[in-house]
Amino acid sequence: MPEVPSPRMLKIFLASPDDVEEERETLARLVRDINDVLTFLTPEKRLNLELVRYETHAYPDIGAPQEVINRQIPVDYDIFIGVMWKRCGTPTRDAPSGTIEEFRRACEHRKHSHLPRIMFYFCDQPIPIPDREELEQIAGVINFRKEIESLGLTWSYPSHLEFSERVRGGLLRAIRDILREESLAPQEHAAETSEIVNGAAQTEIAGLAEQYEQIRRDMPAGGQRTRRMAEVFSGMRAKAAGVVPLLGELEQSGSAGRRLAAIAILQMFPSVNHLDWLARRLDPDTEKPFAGYQAAVALLEAVRNLPTSNCAEMRAAVAQALQAAARLKGDEDRLSVLKNAQQELSRRCPREP
Repeated sequence: MPEVPSPRMLKIFLASPDDVEEERETLARLVRDINDVLTFLTPEKRLNLELVRYETHAYPDIGAPQEVINRQIPVDYDIFIGVMWKRCGTPTRDAPSGTIEEFRRACEHRKHSHLPRIMFYFCDQPIPIPDREELEQIAGVINFRKEIESLGLTWSYPSHLEFSERVRGGLLRAIRDILREESLAPQEHAAETSEIVNGAAQTEIAGLAEQYEQIRRDMPAGGQRTRRMAEVFSGMRAKAAGVVPLLGELEQSGSAGRRLAAIAILQMFPSVNHLDWLARRLDPDTEKPFAGYQAAVALLEAVRNLPTSNCAEMRAAVAQALQAAARLKGDEDRLSVLKNAQQELSRRCPREP
């Protein structure tokens, strides 16, 4: 009888001031959604995520508020997610704000362990004309952002509504990396090719690839067909984590649906080694416009999430993709996504004077 694995709880700690309540609730919903997917796809792994917040994991006690939170919520979590917009937060005894103190505690713990993974997000949504107190808070955010940008820990997102899209991919990658390290720990240098493909996910990806090709073949061009293809692609993204080891095979497939599945994987898990392949998807002689658009989105995700040590490769891929996309007249959506990627590159990878 096969041995049943022990339950694995991955703890995610959320730190933020009170002006990003929408993002706090968004992350709570996202964690619930991921748990539902894990239960459905891999119940045998007994893996579950727990979102740790002061609202749910602390209780009233004697002491300064941040001291109470620190005492009741130790740094024993796997992932730290910080979020800021226009408020830095309330000063504590040891830091400009509770959020900053929690960040520093996580960093200090990280010095002695590979955990927690630390992810910090800044909202770039425009700020209404502030009063004096708000100006001081904004100054605190700016100073803190400068402090940690040199550590390579920050990402930004354009508006409150777009937080979910930005944090989802990063969170899934962090979970994947933590579990990978744990699985490799007993064998130290196991080869990457030893990764196990999720059989159920592989079957579903194959079915989705066939659905995509059938939709393209049987439905007339138009908005309804595009919506159906988008639904199929969303399903591919949801199964991507289970078929990452098949990426190379899917890229080389003669099936347009399977190549679309490779694009879905790269949207979820950007890789510098596949930027050139993505850029070639924008050539209208290579892929249909829908696949080309999704490849452009995958390039944008790569620009947002890959380390700045890959700036040269990202610049080359975006430039190649823009040149290819320009050949398809009248399709501004792909060009718009790639121009956003260019802007993000200019911000993250400024050229030296």
